[in-house]
Amino acid sequence: MLIQKYRTLIVCLLAGMLYALGFPLFNGSSFFIAPIIGFALFNWALDQETTLKKQFILSIAYSLGFYLAGFYWIPHLLTEFGGLPFPLNQVLGLVFSFVIIPQVYCYVALKRKIKHPLFLAVGYVLLERFIPQQFPAHIGHSFLSLAPTVKLVFAPWAGAAFYSFFTALTALTLVQHYQTKVKPKLYYGFIALIIFIHIPFSVMNSKDQATTDLNIRIVQPNIGNFIKIDSERGGRNSLNSVFESYYFLSTDKIQTPRDLIIWPETAFPSLFFSETMLNNKSFQLPKLMNDILSQTGAELFVGGYDSSPPSDIKNYQSDYNTAFHFSNELYLKNVYHKMRLIPFGEGLPFGPLNKYLSSIITNISYFAEGDKFTGFTTKNNLNFVSVICYEVLFPSFVADMLNAQDIDHEAQFLINLTNDSWYGDTAEPHQHLFLTKWRALEFNLPLIRSTNTGITTVIYPDGSETKRLGVGEKTYLDLDLKIAPRTKTLFQILGIWSFLGIAILLGLVELAFKRKAFFQEIVKTNKA
Repeated sequence: MLIQKYRTLIVCLLAGMLYALGFPLFNGSSFFIAPIIGFALFNWALDQETTLKKQFILSIAYSLGFYLAGFYWIPHLLTEFGGLPFPLNQVLGLVFSFVIIPQVYCYVALKRKIKHPLFLAVGYVLLERFIPQQFPAHIGHSFLSLAPTVKLVFAPWAGAAFYSFFTALTALTLVQHYQTKVKPKLYYGFIALIIFIHIPFSVMNSKDQATTDLNIRIVQPNIGNFIKIDSERGGRNSLNSVFESYYFLSTDKIQTPRDLIIWPETAFPSLFFSETMLNNKSFQLPKLMNDILSQTGAELFVGGYDSSPPSDIKNYQSDYNTAFHFSNELYLKNVYHKMRLIPFGEGLPFGPLNKYLSSIITNISYFAEGDKFTGFTTKNNLNFVSVICYEVLFPSFVADMLNAQDIDHEAQFLINLTNDSWYGDTAEPHQHLFLTKWRALEFNLPLIRSTNTGITTVIYPDGSETKRLGVGEKTYLDLDLKIAPRTKTLFQILGIWSFLGIAILLGLVELAFKRKAFFQEIVKTNKA
């Protein structure tokens, strides 16, 4: 039968779809156990084939299923951002599906050499971490859907990497049990122990901990792509529309004074020249900024565009995607230049060839990369850092930024400026937020998320949220936050390597059991 002939291919396609179900889809919901089932089916299918070629084909089917169920929005992005028409956007989307989870191809090669479930699980997590991915949606991330009902206790110890390890080991254990009919008691015991640790329990109330108030307003202007682009090109009507939106949303009904007003990524459409502004506190700010700062008495934290001094402007990589911090005393306090740029959106991944290609491929911004982990301080002496857009998806990058801060200026919260308008009302804004939440858990700090078109919210270290602004809403969010002092988490210090300690400990226990069984067998033999 046809189904029997292609059964492993069909299983891998369905397995990839199950992987995607671990992440928010159309309505923002997800199913945390689905990636475990999907990874188990994928490994079972790989074991049914003997040739490397057929196993790679199964990996392609697995990636395709993941793309079709979870990342169907990529063609929409290619049309909105790159202007690609149908069906070219669909074709390129399918091409992209081949590399959306590139670690699976290396995993196939690894699995041909290693059969031990523990080593395979560790290997897969390391592949997830070290093989570059544009949108790193790992198999362990799906456990975020349990928070805050279930406290993800290993997140500040070993990060999402531990939950990828747990997912992979559980799946591989199930496959081994099915194939050998021998129950892996040690692994089942480990799985049961981890589940037991995560049974919801009362957490000590932290209200007695010293806190500092931070009163914020997060502005979500919901500015469409056409108006946004036209305003950046100097269109008068679009500029007026953008300025009016930000002025109204920043100043409307401020009854309790705000300490900080936050705008999303690339909110201000005109260029700033921060080098000149930072060296001259009397530098005249744009009228919009001046009016808002004067009227509200708040500080402003704004996404925008920064450039080299006017005399040094070049046509290629002279501008930065930037976060600006303006004092309520009408001067620029500090800036952060985005360091991890999005390939094909903010530049090209072709190194020295980019400069020559920039004259041919002109619908890309070609930003320069920042080179400094900037720290910021509010007027009430709260320290924080900021990352822009997809930078927040990379835990090692956020850890490097936090670790780069002076010991006397440890960041007490994180601001993520984002613009997801290119994705429309798809699953992407929900997936982006879902993955962003991991940083709050891993580093034990509140995360303020400011977006153009949604989803805008504040995420706490246990994974809970404040009220959120949904996709397509044009409004603002006033919040009175309690910011507590924090210390570095183990994951911030050790990164992905912290999960290896748990894996090594499990390996040593397994070795001890095997040695015990070996010596018991010798004793039985001698007695005989």
